[in-house]
Amino acid sequence: MKTKKYVVLALLFISLTLAITFGINFMLYAKDDHRFSEGITISGIDVGNLTKEQAQNKINDTVERWLGEPLEFQVGGEVTSLPLATLNPKVDLDTPLNEAYKIGRKASLFARTQKVNAAQGSRFELGLQWDEQTLSETISGSLAVFNKEPVDASFRINEKNLMEIQPEQPGQAVQTDVILNQIKELEILQDPAPIKVELQEVAPALRAADLEANKIDGLIASHTTWFDASNTERTANVRLAAEALDGALIEPGEIISFNEIVGERTGDKGYQDALIVVNGEFVPGLGGGICQVSSTLYNTGLLANLKIEERVNHGLAVAYVPLGQDATVVYGAIDLKMRNNTGGYLLLRTKLTNGSVTIEFYGKKTSGQEVVITNQVEKVIPFETEIIQDPTLAPGTQIIKQNGQNGYIATATRTVKVNGQVVETQSLGKSSYIPSNQIIVKGPALPVQPKPDPKPDPKPDPTPEQPAPETPQGTETPPQPEPHEPESGSGTEADAEV
Repeated sequence: MKTKKYVVLALLFISLTLAITFGINFMLYAKDDHRFSEGITISGIDVGNLTKEQAQNKINDTVERWLGEPLEFQVGGEVTSLPLATLNPKVDLDTPLNEAYKIGRKASLFARTQKVNAAQGSRFELGLQWDEQTLSETISGSLAVFNKEPVDASFRINEKNLMEIQPEQPGQAVQTDVILNQIKELEILQDPAPIKVELQEVAPALRAADLEANKIDGLIASHTTWFDASNTERTANVRLAAEALDGALIEPGEIISFNEIVGERTGDKGYQDALIVVNGEFVPGLGGGICQVSSTLYNTGLLANLKIEERVNHGLAVAYVPLGQDATVVYGAIDLKMRNNTGGYLLLRTKLTNGSVTIEFYGKKTSGQEVVITNQVEKVIPFETEIIQDPTLAPGTQIIKQNGQNGYIATATRTVKVNGQVVETQSLGKSSYIPSNQIIVKGPALPVQPKPDPKPDPKPDPTPEQPAPETPQGTETPPQPEPHEPESGSGTEADAEV
């Protein structure tokens, strides 16, 4: 019995010791020491038994080292790199840190004693965010050196007025969107794998094949008009306008505008006064002669079968082109416009000789094409004669101040043939020209001369015959000056250039 008693006491002692030990340990584990439970990791960083501040510092140090790592970009056979920090990623540390800190800190005392077991294998991840605009701008700027602008096909005009084509060169561009997607897939704190940069070919806007299809391959139209080269002022104006047109290159479908190409006609540019028409009379005006150049251009365009968008005839008929085939211009008011519908480029060339101006169009030739321009006068409007009395002139004197010129109503037609067969007949419209009156300036009338008294019949006289007295002569009318015909084409309607 005694032995049994000692056994019971021993068991009680052991149980009490265990209970005390367990209780102490229970209280120790249940106590909040403000540290992370053992076994907790954040993005692979062990924060067990660390305070919040210690864990934060440890993680920040690791992140800083990671951001200093280079991110390599492989572009063809070249390699370039950027520190990850330059891409400005945003690392979210607070969220996983707070979530991890909650482990083992529940309301129940028993549950809090389970924090060690609960923490085992608890893994949290840092958040990683990217600002797409900043990321895109950084990548685009850093890799811009690998971009190459495409070079369009080009051409030069050789001495034969033909096109020599230089081929295009394709460009290349970094595919930024693809790179951005790869960067977004990077795992934080992991060694970044090199990024292979894909280069996308950038096609030129203009290819040699495009130019070849629109290639200038020869002379397609030419027209020449003539003028009096001794009229130096008018000749100077014709030369300036012709030189402004020379070398103009017109793209397919583009409008040829005389005023746009030649520009405003001013004295600063060298334009001079020459005869123009104002209110039906020839008077000096700036830029006289310009309309001969515009009319020559118009006829060249007709022969090239261009589409006429805008054209106005003169108020008076001109002599340097047939009726119905002239084109007047006034800067800022009246223009000559034609569309390049040839399917190719057009090159304008002008030639000025002593008394003639020629305009040529070089472009895409149409095999077998022939253009014929015909005109017809529908009506002639006779001019009238206007007499102006001038008492300052000598009696009996008359001067032709302006020669008369008939008016007309005329039409013109363009006929297009291909291999001798008519394929199109187009009316070019009706042109009306007013008559220009003949103006004669007269002095006072001559005084009336008295008639001599009649003589009686002479009686026969045996004496020798005497010579008869001379009949008195009146004052001779001064010779009339030759009619002055103003330079053909030097005039146009009121307020219009020539």
